[in-house]
Amino acid sequence: MAKQRTTSAMLETMQGLWGLAHALDARSKWMHRTYGVTGPQRLLLRVIGDSPGCSPGDAARQLRLHKGTVTRLLSGVERLKLVERHADTTDARRQRLALTAKGRRLYALREGTVEAAVQSTLLVVSSRERQTALSFISRLTEALTPAVDPDE
Repeated sequence: MAKQRTTSAMLETMQGLWGLAHALDARSKWMHRTYGVTGPQRLLLRVIGDSPGCSPGDAARQLRLHKGTVTRLLSGVERLKLVERHADTTDARRQRLALTAKGRRLYALREGTVEAAVQSTLLVVSSRERQTALSFISRLTEALTPAVDPDE
């Protein structure tokens, strides 16, 4: 009986996660059609807008993404003329990121975005529910992330 409950809980959890993944993907596509950027690009704009002058590596750490992933996202928002790179005034090897005027206008928009949905949901859940969800998401992310071979 315990195995059946575990299997049922696992399936129910996976259904919820797939539903969330589908909803995120659908909203990202809507944002692309409506605002011209995908959900992940929008999140990068939020990080740069919230931390003007951050480096690509800083953005990757804040997003908890691989630097290569952030580089691809940056290429896309640079092509759209939403972000500019500037050399650091103290270290020319280091790049600093800034939103363009067009990027700042897009940064200011909130209606229909993923973060608007997250914000409205945060208003109706308790701090404890949020912490429990974050803990679960973190543990699942860790379980899904392959171990890195130190020789690679």
